[in-house]
Amino acid sequence: MNEVMETIKKRRSVRAFLPTMPPADIVRDIVEAGLYAPRSMGSESIRTIVITDKVMREKLVELNCQIGHWKKGFDPFYGAPVILLVIADKDDVNYLCNGSIAIATMMLAAESLDIHTCWIHRAKEELEQPLGQEILSRAGIFFRPGQYVGIGHLALGYAAGDVPDPKPRNESRISYIS
Repeated sequence: MNEVMETIKKRRSVRAFLPTMPPADIVRDIVEAGLYAPRSMGSESIRTIVITDKVMREKLVELNCQIGHWKKGFDPFYGAPVILLVIADKDDVNYLCNGSIAIATMMLAAESLDIHTCWIHRAKEELEQPLGQEILSRAGIFFRPGQYVGIGHLALGYAAGDVPDPKPRNESRISYIS
């Protein structure tokens, strides 16, 4: 089996991260991979915000918990020291597809670099809140109100403990028309 197929098959979502920060150059490589994700008609409407600031991270945890209706103290990012927030310009008709494939591409890039991930939702709702606008401003992204929509987050770091083995897949989900 080739290296890409091995990476795809061994990648798992991790829901417990060590506090150890991955090296900045590795994080850069992962984020750069998102720039090379397939995109409709060459669109460059997707932006990735790398959040490592502990105070901002805690604000994001609190807001994500409010949106997800979790109890205070729960970390919906599972302790990951890096949170990638993927956003898109709503003027791009394919923003959701383009942002989703960018996240998936970064997940595979991370796996290939021995960094673990978990795709986290509620980015859309976060960006609609004052904290979302603060994040855009702090990231130096100039915007008109409602211009950007949150696609998702990627919790990024080293797994705390064993990574789960893949479960068998139901191949009856594949159909062929020959």
